Amino acid sequence: MKSYLSLIPISAKVRKRQNRMTVLCIIISVFLVTAIFSVADMMIRTESDFMISNHGNWHIAIKNISQNNVDEISNRSDVTAVGVASQFNFEGEQPYRVNEKRTVLYGTDEVYITQISNGIVEGTFPANDEEVMLTPNSVTALGVQLGDSVTLHTPAGDRTFTISGFGTDDESYYNNQTYLIGSYLTQSAFTSVMAQNGVTNNELTYYVQFESAAKAANAITELQTQYQLSDGSISENTGVMGMAGQSNNTAMQSMYGLAAILFVLVLLAGILMISGSMNSIIAQRTQFFGMLRCIGASRQQIIRFVRLEALNWCKTAVPIGVVFGTIISWIICATLHYGIGGEFSTTPVFQISPVGLISGVVVGVVTVFLAAQSPAKRAAKVSPISAVSGNVDNKSSVKHAIKFSLGKIDNSLGIHHAVEKKKNWFLMTASFALTIMLVFSFSVILDFAKQLVPSLSVTSADIALSSYANKMDIERNLVDEIKKIDGVANAYGSSYVENIPATSSRAGIDHINIVSYDDTLLDYSKGSIAQGSLDTVYGNSNKVATVFNRNNSLHIGDTIQFAGEEVEITCALSQGLFGDDLIIICSQETFDRIMGGTKYGLIGIQLDSNATEETIAEIRSLENDDIIITDQREGNKQNNATYWAARIVCYGFLAIIGVISLFNIVNSISMSVSARIKQYGAMRAVGMDNRQLKRMISAEAYTYAISGLIVGCGIGLPLSRFLYNRLITHYFGIEWRFPILWFGIVVAFIFISAIVSVYAPAKRIRNMPITATINEL
Repeated sequence: MKSYLSLIPISAKVRKRQNRMTVLCIIISVFLVTAIFSVADMMIRTESDFMISNHGNWHIAIKNISQNNVDEISNRSDVTAVGVASQFNFEGEQPYRVNEKRTVLYGTDEVYITQISNGIVEGTFPANDEEVMLTPNSVTALGVQLGDSVTLHTPAGDRTFTISGFGTDDESYYNNQTYLIGSYLTQSAFTSVMAQNGVTNNELTYYVQFESAAKAANAITELQTQYQLSDGSISENTGVMGMAGQSNNTAMQSMYGLAAILFVLVLLAGILMISGSMNSIIAQRTQFFGMLRCIGASRQQIIRFVRLEALNWCKTAVPIGVVFGTIISWIICATLHYGIGGEFSTTPVFQISPVGLISGVVVGVVTVFLAAQSPAKRAAKVSPISAVSGNVDNKSSVKHAIKFSLGKIDNSLGIHHAVEKKKNWFLMTASFALTIMLVFSFSVILDFAKQLVPSLSVTSADIALSSYANKMDIERNLVDEIKKIDGVANAYGSSYVENIPATSSRAGIDHINIVSYDDTLLDYSKGSIAQGSLDTVYGNSNKVATVFNRNNSLHIGDTIQFAGEEVEITCALSQGLFGDDLIIICSQETFDRIMGGTKYGLIGIQLDSNATEETIAEIRSLENDDIIITDQREGNKQNNATYWAARIVCYGFLAIIGVISLFNIVNSISMSVSARIKQYGAMRAVGMDNRQLKRMISAEAYTYAISGLIVGCGIGLPLSRFLYNRLITHYFGIEWRFPILWFGIVVAFIFISAIVSVYAPAKRIRNMPITATINEL
């Protein structure tokens, strides 16, 4: 033997069974980190592709800048492309049409369409001013194909163009509707059409693509200073920049911080589990380390021995943890790809994540190294004299007898065993507490995800009929006719008027927007009440509701005067049909009395499972020049897919964390029993029966469980409230309530874990002969 470190592989073989639990702890920790980072990597890839496909592959957009300055930006070494675009008649309310359909006019260049937006579906970008690229929905709306001629009708006259291609930079806007199409012209053709019609206020927007989001973030301030651009002249592509971690958006930065907090909590759970297991092993080997001291090993050598022994376990545990973590990430990604679909239909499946592998290895090794610090120092403090005398387990003197306050000695002994070693008690309590904190935190994230998905609202519609430019042109009896269509589950109507002059009991309000809800909508809205009561809003009354928003200065109790009437706000909703700034919601009867309306501006249609394409066709037959029909089913499907993906990921990680905690307490109780096996043998020798031993072990487990529950709830509930206020109350107005369901789940899990942890150690003691447990006494 050249050094004490040569004993490490020998010790590993001799104590293979005892070390198995610690190795398993390391495997689980590495597995957890690898799975989290691998899934996160695949989610970032998926969301990045989704953001690029929906918002364009650009990083910043610049307005109010000269062409010379744009040319200079294009020549920067960190810029890969600059495209230009402008638009006119975005909602189609002005008399510009392609053949018989309303149209939005775009003036762009080939770089913007092909490289920035990747928007061409078929054909090519217009090669000259006589060609046009139409949005893909024009194939259905106009019945045209490549090479056909179409006529652009404008107030100043008509122009004929040849279709060179189909494509768009805004697929979601044109998908599943036929009332409005987009016409993409060359920049010179667009300028000519605008000049002919006397339109001079269309500004150009330049979209800049950098080599990376990081370089784009660094260039924003530089460009603003260099070209003296005013505030608001530069905007970022929040989706693309946010997914790269480079967004300046305050909401995105808050998400980064919350993600970091949750990751640290998960990492701490792994450290505590490994550290607890190693502490238990050191407690059983104090005599071994004392004997090493007797033959000349220094404290520093003992510390190095424990650290290297822990790292030696990584040779087996880390590869296994990485493999299982990768497999679990594949299962999660496959579930999202094939089971959820929608925007997750492009989620990579069965791909190796370098980020996940490196994170699993590095974080696993670092976690083990950090977890070994405390046990190593503890082993180094073992006295050689104690090792020789055999009193290694009795370092601390007993100052007083155990108090039998619980009436039975077995319960008192179990509690004493739990609290005797403060560090082990702390680690067990902290492990339970972290689990509870993570459960409460992830429950808030699920609630937040649900609020972000509008299709989960009971008011969400599959098909929407609306008027152009917020006009009220839809006859009210149309709702009853639509309800009779086979495949329609329900329908509701609403009217909307904006910018009504008003005064309020709250200063700073000079106008409001008013929307009517029929009884069906009011019934649905009871599921999104954030504050107050909606009952007083029904019928012909002076009570109204509003939609909570941090930019909305209207609150419950405010009175508003407009159109010769005074109304009082008695309810705030977390979600609404229309915009949520300075908006009040009233019943249809109240709206008719104040505004004198006779028609709807919106009809929402909810389909049942029997809906067919004939149902959709019958509804579409109602479309005319004043009523537009939007099919929102695909968007709702994608939103639902996003929410289910969030649930799968959150529940998956909660299950993993729960397994870790369960394994930790089972392992710790088992280690504790092994460390005291001679004591238990002596107790059995003097008359303690198996039932009393089981109660003693149970009391120890319940002590850990109760202390963990107290600390976990004491920290987890305030943390839950903090996250809830930051994510939900701040944006949706819903007040935090005590999470009774999750609290019940936590309590049940903790005590079930304690019950399960007692079974194996108690069985092991029961099956061991008394002589086998005390033969070394």
